[in-house]
Amino acid sequence: MSKHNIVKATFALLDDNGGLIKDATKGLSADGIYVADHNGEGFSQINVTAIEAAGTPGWGNGQIKRTAYGKSMPTLALTALDLDFRINQMLKGYTQNPNTGAWVRQLPKPHVAMIAESQSLDGDISIYECFNNIEFVEEASNNSTDTNNEAAYSTVLNGTVLTPLKPDIFLAANGVQQPYMIAKSNDPNFNLDKLYAETFGGYTKPASGATGSTASTTTVVPSGSASH
Repeated sequence: MSKHNIVKATFALLDDNGGLIKDATKGLSADGIYVADHNGEGFSQINVTAIEAAGTPGWGNGQIKRTAYGKSMPTLALTALDLDFRINQMLKGYTQNPNTGAWVRQLPKPHVAMIAESQSLDGDISIYECFNNIEFVEEASNNSTDTNNEAAYSTVLNGTVLTPLKPDIFLAANGVQQPYMIAKSNDPNFNLDKLYAETFGGYTKPASGATGSTASTTTVVPSGSASH
């Protein structure tokens, strides 16, 4: 189905075992997830490529008898209108120097989980694209002077989607694990709570229903409902 608009992007940091890091210092928030939807904050582009590639035909007896398909190797390109500075650094794996307060690149990269939500054309159905294990880079920092027009540059993050961290998630019907899931809010078996738990390393929403940092006004929609 066709879709449009970015509703929100939600992020989390996971440990090496695929568990959610629920810590306001070591993770993205006290409950583990961060909804990039604060004042002036959001994404103008979330592009996913290389989800699949065309197969290679196998010929026999002058006919195509089968097709060989390579692995799914999704990549992400995100453009932010604005993104919280600390969150941006943590998504890239930068750590803060205690002497200067500056943020410095550190390897290995953290495990980032993400759900990108968009809408159906009529706005009544939500589409969720899910990734459990992303490594993000910010390849460049551009600066130029203001004139009578403001020279503003958006944050651009590029992500490589890796294999999910736990073996029993992101499974197809045949039990084969994949790096990408997509869900539609009006499907009969849709359950947003379970989708969040699987993508975000066992996340459970607080009793209040609020998600992300305490400053966020975005909430997780109850199972089976679309958010707008």
